[in-house]
Amino acid sequence: MDEAAKKRWWSIQWDNLAQRLKAEAGHHHDIQGSLESGGLWGEAKGAHKEAHTQMVDDAEAFGEKVAEHHFMAERYPGFEPQPLLGPKNGNDQFDQVWTHEDGRVVVIEAKSSTSTELGSRRLPNGKPVSQGSREYFFEILRKMEKRREIGLVRKLEKALDEGKLEYVLVKGERNTGAYTGYQYRRFDISKGTLP
Repeated sequence: MDEAAKKRWWSIQWDNLAQRLKAEAGHHHDIQGSLESGGLWGEAKGAHKEAHTQMVDDAEAFGEKVAEHHFMAERYPGFEPQPLLGPKNGNDQFDQVWTHEDGRVVVIEAKSSTSTELGSRRLPNGKPVSQGSREYFFEILRKMEKRREIGLVRKLEKALDEGKLEYVLVKGERNTGAYTGYQYRRFDISKGTLP
């Protein structure tokens, strides 16, 4: 866990530095307006884009590792991770789904930091909904059915009907390169989201 925390922290530092360099190069180009200053600004923008992409990837990987190697290992031993067929960008799917032979299911939304906000999406009718809501949950099930993940969708629906489903948010604690734990919260999707 320390290695993942360290990688995430250094990626954040690199992203912050690249962002400052991009801003300084842009300011310099505004003053100079030369081909050389424009070229340096372009290089700085490219470097920041690369650093930011790496930071996002490392942050997401950290959140996933926290959920798997600490939260699940500590609270739900004996559960098996389920393969998800969603797109690589993570849209239209839960971060992790774990099942137990007794029919219990844990669905996780994993975040890299306690300051990371919940995601949201618009339903086909235009209504905005947040991760953790009943509407969001069923919208993701609809997307999974569309991808033909029928067996897993049925397990999720059955577990929900039988009171054997836990839908949770797991967030890694802020750190400076050494793992410091996590926070979690259970979502209640027994009722719809209030307007």
